[in-house]
Amino acid sequence: MKDFIRNIICIWLVALAMLGCNSNDCPLNNSVRLVCGFYDAANDSSLAVSDTLTIAVRDSVILNRATNEATVSLPMSYGSEADTLVFRFTPEGSEASISDTLIVSKTNEPHVVSLECGTSVFHSITATACTNRTPSATFRYAITRVTVSQPNVNFDGQENLKIYFDIHK
Repeated sequence: MKDFIRNIICIWLVALAMLGCNSNDCPLNNSVRLVCGFYDAANDSSLAVSDTLTIAVRDSVILNRATNEATVSLPMSYGSEADTLVFRFTPEGSEASISDTLIVSKTNEPHVVSLECGTSVFHSITATACTNRTPSATFRYAITRVTVSQPNVNFDGQENLKIYFDIHK
């Protein structure tokens, strides 16, 4: 009889423990990133920038020394209405570099995923502006224009900006 009661108590404890568990449906990809694709302005085709590329915001480097990239995924600020991205290009085998600036204006929208998963900040791109520099034999790539392909920056990982480059041939 004691074994029977002990077994019943064990079954109840296991059942209560299982009922107390909660399935956590947090998204695996839970970082909000601005996805930028690079394109050749002459023919609208995808472009892998062969120069060493460093991207900074204020005093923080958010992409360091990338090469042969056709797409970059960048974090965005939570509180500011605009992010100023400085693209620094360093040609292969050179110490010299040159910069282009891209300004992304946006609205910030707090997004509650759940109590377990926490919150995120989604963004809606409202406008873009960039420097307009002419490429040269030394500095082959120059950002010429930017278009918004998907204004909503969230978890989905879709390309948000198309960055077009003039290329010195």
